[in-house]
Amino acid sequence: MRLVHHSHLTESERPHVYPVDQALEQVCKVLLERKLLEGIDQLRAGLMINLDSEVLEQIERGEWLLLRPEADYGEWPTFRPAFDQAVLDLMNNPPAQPTRTPRIYRLVDSMTGEPLPQQAYIATVDGVPIQRRTDAGGIAHLFLADDVRQISMRIFNV
Repeated sequence: MRLVHHSHLTESERPHVYPVDQALEQVCKVLLERKLLEGIDQLRAGLMINLDSEVLEQIERGEWLLLRPEADYGEWPTFRPAFDQAVLDLMNNPPAQPTRTPRIYRLVDSMTGEPLPQQAYIATVDGVPIQRRTDAGGIAHLFLADDVRQISMRIFNV
C-alpha cells in the first residue's frame, strides 16, 4: 500500500485506489500501530499542523489516495503466451534432447607413467579440433554425443 496525491495518480493506478471508507480504515490502522506507509511523509510535509487527524482529513477529502499493493505489480503481457495450449503441450511433452556422454581419459607420460596435470591438448572429435587442458590429476574430460565415431588427442610440449 502507498499514499499518492490525487494529482500524481496515473491511469494505470486508478483501478487500484481504495474507496475512501476503506482507505480511512487502513490508514487509521497504520497510524495506530505506528507502521511505515509509503507516501505518508510527503503528505505530512504539506500539512500546516502535523496531526494524525489532519492526515485522515486529507484522505477523507480525496486529496490523497491509498493504492492497493497491486498498483505496483504492473502489466506483464509477456507471460500471457506461457498459458497457450501449444506451450503447455510442449512443457508437458518436451521434445527429445540430444544426449552427451562424459568420456574421461587420463593422460600420462609415456616414459614414466606419471599423470600430466594442467597439460594443454587438442582433442579432434569427428574432424573438429577442440583445444582443452587436463585437470590437476591429468584427467581430460570430454562430453560428447553418443554417435561420435573418431576421437584423437594431440599433447603439446611433452
